[in-house]
Amino acid sequence: MLEILSIDIGSRKNMPVKKLLYFILCIAFASCDDGDIIVTGFEFDDVDLQLCNGSGENEFVFFKINQGVNEAISYNFTSDSFSETTVTTSPIQFDLSDGTNTLIYRQFDIAITADYYCSSIPASNITVTEELISSSGMGEIETIIALEDDNDGIDAADEDINGNGNLDDDDTDGDMIPNYKDQDDDNDNILTSVEIPNDIANNNEPRDTDGDGIPDYLEEDDDNDGILTRNEDANQNGNPRDDRDPDTGALFYLDAQSTNTAVMVAPALDNTVQTTYRTTVIINQIRFIDNNGDFQEDDFSFGFRETTVPITTPL
Repeated sequence: MLEILSIDIGSRKNMPVKKLLYFILCIAFASCDDGDIIVTGFEFDDVDLQLCNGSGENEFVFFKINQGVNEAISYNFTSDSFSETTVTTSPIQFDLSDGTNTLIYRQFDIAITADYYCSSIPASNITVTEELISSSGMGEIETIIALEDDNDGIDAADEDINGNGNLDDDDTDGDMIPNYKDQDDDNDNILTSVEIPNDIANNNEPRDTDGDGIPDYLEEDDDNDGILTRNEDANQNGNPRDDRDPDTGALFYLDAQSTNTAVMVAPALDNTVQTTYRTTVIINQIRFIDNNGDFQEDDFSFGFRETTVPITTPL
C-alpha cells in the first residue's frame, strides 16, 4: 500500500485533479499490488466556509469554492435539529454511508460561485470535469457561542472590571445584566457608547467628568452634584442629554453648578446582545470513490463559519 502523506488539493495551483490522480495511480500500480491509496491533508484552508438551504425540507449544504483552480467541495446533509443559531450540547453526527449525507469534491471547466449550490436551478453552462464522492465516513457539526458583546464601544474581554476572568460577575449597576451584555453599564439612561468619548485631544481614556477616577460610563452621578444622572432629566423623557440649564446652556447631568431639581426617572434596561455563533464542520474517516477506484482520506475539517445576530434575553 502506498501512503501519500500530504497532498494539499486546496493549495496546489497548476496541476489539475485528473492529472494528479493519474500520477498517483501510476506510482501505485508500479510499486504495490493492490493500488490502495491513502491521501491526507485534503484542504481548502484559504477559502470561506459557506452554507445554503437545500431543495428539500431540513436539507442543508456546506461548501467551499476555490475559484483559482475551479474546484469545490460540498457536504450535503439533512437534519431537523440543525440551526446556525442553536448551540449543540454535543456534536450532531451523520453517517456518510447512508446515502443521504454526502461529501463531494468537484472540479469544473469554469469558475463557479455560491449560486451553484444556493440556486434552485444551477447555470447550465457549467461542466463537472472531475468528481470524488464519499462512500463512507462520519460527519460532525458543532455550534457554540463564540462571542457575546453589547457593542458599547468596549470589547467584551475589557469589561472584566473585577479582574477575576468571569465576565458574568461584572454588573456595575446591579441590574442582573453583566456589563459585557449591558448597553448602559451604570443605568443612568445614557448609553455606554455615548459616555466613553471625551473632549481631550490625544487622549483615549473614557470620559470622567468629575475627575473622581470613575469613568462616566460606570458612574450613576457623572458630575458629582448629588443628583443621579438619570434624575437630571427635567422633561422626564428618559434622556438626560436633552436637558440644559436655561441660563448657561450646560447639560444638567455634566455640570455640578447648574441649577436643577431632581426628578424620579426609572432606568431604561437594554440587554440586546450581538451574539456570534460559530459552527464547526468535521468529516472523519472518509472514503472516496470515482471511476478509477477507491481512495482513502483520514479526516477533513471544513473549518468554521460565524453568524452574528442580535439576541434579547428576558430580564
